[in-house]
Amino acid sequence: MIEFLSYFKWVVELLKTLISFTKIIKNLFIPKEVVTELSTVASRFVDLFENHEVHRNQIPRFFGNGLTLNDVETNEKLLPKLTPDILQVVADLFAVRIEWLEGVDNKIYPVHEFYKHPEQYAAFLHKLNADEDHRVIAKLVWSTDSNYEQDAVLVLEEQFDYLGNESISRYHICGGWVNKYWKSRADLTACVAITLKQRGFIQSFLTSARIDQFSEGKGFVSDLYSLPYAYKRDWLFRKHYERWDPESWTNNPKAFLERVDEGDFGKTSAIERWLYYFDKGLMDTGYPSEGAYSEFERLLARYK
Repeated sequence: MIEFLSYFKWVVELLKTLISFTKIIKNLFIPKEVVTELSTVASRFVDLFENHEVHRNQIPRFFGNGLTLNDVETNEKLLPKLTPDILQVVADLFAVRIEWLEGVDNKIYPVHEFYKHPEQYAAFLHKLNADEDHRVIAKLVWSTDSNYEQDAVLVLEEQFDYLGNESISRYHICGGWVNKYWKSRADLTACVAITLKQRGFIQSFLTSARIDQFSEGKGFVSDLYSLPYAYKRDWLFRKHYERWDPESWTNNPKAFLERVDEGDFGKTSAIERWLYYFDKGLMDTGYPSEGAYSEFERLLARYK
């Protein structure tokens, strides 16, 4: 009897372990879509602040506009205070769509698309940089998940105020990138070069998660920044994170062609477009890059 109970307990523990393992596998291989719940105007109002690092109880101090701590205590108390004018002010403050704040749809941020028009990106970034009181940080996120078309999103993080010692930012989404497509890769690289010249640096990370919803403006940037990093396992099955520097696209043709699809045609077309933008001055990073043009030309000749 004792042996039977011991065996039974062992079977139960084994089943628990298998269930736990199944959940882990599911989380690793089934992409999660970030869904912004269609909720009340008041809850969206509070969510907007909290996803931009302002706690509910800090809203009156940070935002003002006649709101008190009593007003923000509950969504029920807050709702009567949310006039169309206040909603428009807060939408402008955080650069989000008023339609989302009103509960019309689930697209939070307007999306700026610079595919085929990197020179317009240069003008857009220059305009953000013109306010010397605001610090602009560019962050490029690239997804290794090949199941979705839009696999890169460039975020311009504009730090416009402070709450205590913490900076508060609004986000400008530059989306519509199909980074595996040769033409899109070259255009995005031009935007990287423009960023380097105007800002001096660009932050980046690879993620294993899908990001098309963020590229379409349908997820909070705070959730985008929380996505898991892409990683590989070596021969000892140890995990190490994949690293990539978008600056390398501007001076290293092999790095530039990484994960570009359509075979040799895609690679030759991507290099030709890179050279085209270089001739237009859009690959100027502001850093010395002697020899980069020749390296791209040599690799192009090999593919041809």
